Amino acid sequence: MNKQYLWTAAALTAGVLATTQTFAQVTLNVTDNTVVTAINGQEVKNGLLSKPQKTYKLEPGKHVITAKYNRLYELRGDNHDVLRSSNISVPVELADNQTYVLDMLGQPEDYNAAKEYVKQPTLAVLQGKQIIASQQATSSSSSSIFSGLGNALGGVFSGSSKAVEANQQTINALGQSGGAIPAINQSGNQAVVTTVSSSDSLDQFMQLWLRATPAERDKIRQWVQK
Repeated sequence: MNKQYLWTAAALTAGVLATTQTFAQVTLNVTDNTVVTAINGQEVKNGLLSKPQKTYKLEPGKHVITAKYNRLYELRGDNHDVLRSSNISVPVELADNQTYVLDMLGQPEDYNAAKEYVKQPTLAVLQGKQIIASQQATSSSSSSIFSGLGNALGGVFSGSSKAVEANQQTINALGQSGGAIPAINQSGNQAVVTTVSSSDSLDQFMQLWLRATPAERDKIRQWVQK
């Protein structure tokens, strides 16, 4: 094996390592009943009947993540209830090329216990079994479910401004400008952070209603009336 071959192999290896370091990202996995609503001042769009995104690819560094507890309970007699908390924002420093979990800590399985839990849940970021950042909702801001069709439409399609406001308030409290915090990586299958006008939201809601089954329409009615 000559020196030229060894030099070439070493150079290629160094290039691969440099490329890996340059494009390394953070993976954030989201647990059940935890719905991300905003990251770093940007709203995360969630559909009414679609499942929330479970994995996010983020840049290393400081992030402010806003989420809410959201759980559907199937009750007796084909009844159900959706328990939804207020937005909770947690600031966290995420290291390069690491995997983290976003979780609502201590979720109860019992419905009656969950009705109390939803008033003041705790949002946490974990690495393995270690909690590296957490934030508990304040009792004054607790809110189980949206009230009125206007808020419902905003929360589903364009996103209620409450999520972005809660996120931005935490950013401001940290003394950080929006540009100082990495943005969401929107490549591949990642969710697009976007906004939609209220008229577009209404059109989408109407189309969704027309395509919904009777059972889905019943769920929509109950959800809007909460």
